[in-house]
Amino acid sequence: MNLAHLEKEEAKRSAEESSKVTILDQSSEFQGSVGFSGELQLNGKLQGDIHSEDGVLLIGPNAVVKAEIKAKTIIIKGQVEGNLFAKERLELLNTSKVFGDIKTSSLLIEPGAIFVGRSESLLLDRIEKPNFSSFFKILPSVKTEPSQKKDLPSGQSSSQKSPSPSKATESKPAPSPDKQLPGR
Repeated sequence: MNLAHLEKEEAKRSAEESSKVTILDQSSEFQGSVGFSGELQLNGKLQGDIHSEDGVLLIGPNAVVKAEIKAKTIIIKGQVEGNLFAKERLELLNTSKVFGDIKTSSLLIEPGAIFVGRSESLLLDRIEKPNFSSFFKILPSVKTEPSQKKDLPSGQSSSQKSPSPSKATESKPAPSPDKQLPGR
């Protein structure tokens, strides 16, 4: 056998492994660390860690997972408690409930999905942050005071003072109802 033939066989074997799908049904329960390649569909319960360098993890709608998860792609339909690291893509579908922090290159959250945690982009190093200070320029403060000029009859200038308000006329206290007025 020549070297080219061996490389083709290894590439074929690698492609077959990555196309493998492992399914853990609803009745399955695991505790510990799980490593996989290819695709893993988890429909049961798992507590621990899930790791894959190049795998796709699908967490089914009835799955309950309490784990730190690292995979190339993670698609969640069920409930997950723990931090998630998806090298390429992470999807939270409408039935998902995720409680933990997320780091991924691409994040999709469908309406109806519940996500409690923080998210961080793995592309942060490659993206230039915008300078928000240039978006909002500080405007000079302009004080607006009500206009003191009023429409005055002709012949009067605005420099004339208007007459000061007159004092209110003093009124005599009204007689109390229990005192009788003379003649009644």
